[in-house]
Amino acid sequence: MLVRNHMHQEVEILKWMTLLALAGALTLAFATGIAGANELRPPADEPALLPTEIAELASPMSVEEKQPSPAEADVSMQVWQAIDAQHHEDFETAIVLWEAIEMPCATEVWKHVALGQAYLATDDVESATAALTRAEKLEPENPAVHYFVGILRLQQAYLADEWNDAEGPRTMVLVTHPPHSVVPNTQSMYRLKAMMELEDAIKFAPQLHLYKSLVPEAWPTAAAMPPTVHDVLLATRANNFAAKSHNMLGDLYLERGSLEQAEQHMDAAVAGGLSVVYGYSELAEEYENAGRHSDAMRAYLKAAQEVPGKVAPLRKAWENLRDSIL
Repeated sequence: MLVRNHMHQEVEILKWMTLLALAGALTLAFATGIAGANELRPPADEPALLPTEIAELASPMSVEEKQPSPAEADVSMQVWQAIDAQHHEDFETAIVLWEAIEMPCATEVWKHVALGQAYLATDDVESATAALTRAEKLEPENPAVHYFVGILRLQQAYLADEWNDAEGPRTMVLVTHPPHSVVPNTQSMYRLKAMMELEDAIKFAPQLHLYKSLVPEAWPTAAAMPPTVHDVLLATRANNFAAKSHNMLGDLYLERGSLEQAEQHMDAAVAGGLSVVYGYSELAEEYENAGRHSDAMRAYLKAAQEVPGKVAPLRKAWENLRDSIL
């Protein structure tokens, strides 16, 4: 009985020793694996690279270079450069500069007004027509647009032919004349259109804001101040355009024989600061030829105030005063 108990104790001790040995082996193997992993791990300051497929997905997308918006570009300086070129009559440069400018919607009309004047100055009637047509669509009641369209019509009248029955007396008379399939725009029609445009320029002139900025003041710029409508008018020789319209209308009405309307427009041109040098003298002659001596005397007195030589118109005024009394 004692021998059996002793053997049972030895077996239990052997089991515990075996378990302890197995636990130690497992602990040693686990520690060795951790040490090997630490040796393979890269240093902390050198992070490991991502897998190839992840690296491709994480690479930045190619983005096209963003073009600056008009508000980010210095539009004020661009407009000043175009205005300066136009003021110095470098119209070819002015055209190139104006075409490249992206104007704000509220003032785009002035770009086309400037282009219209520049094209007129270079005798490019077709391009001037396109620019002023665009301007008129943007602002139908803009007086400067009507002023330049009136000048355009006068230039077209100069280049156009006249009706056969409007050429004046001739030694040869056409008995038959085949009509055109489309009625052409003649000198008379172009002059009539010019008169209508100039009348509209005078009509809408009071509603023009001369010192309206062409570029919003909030837009970034290196210019000391933004350009204004008045600056464009100065560069295009359209300052005082209302008085200039009156002056041209005076001559146009005089050609048509409307003497009273011609005198009214000449008076308005003088009141606007212009000098009517030959208009009053020609008007006075027309009055005199029509036997209207009192009107002729008045026109000659006005001519004496405008022309350098005072003696001749004053003598004619006296003669017509005498004739009106007689």
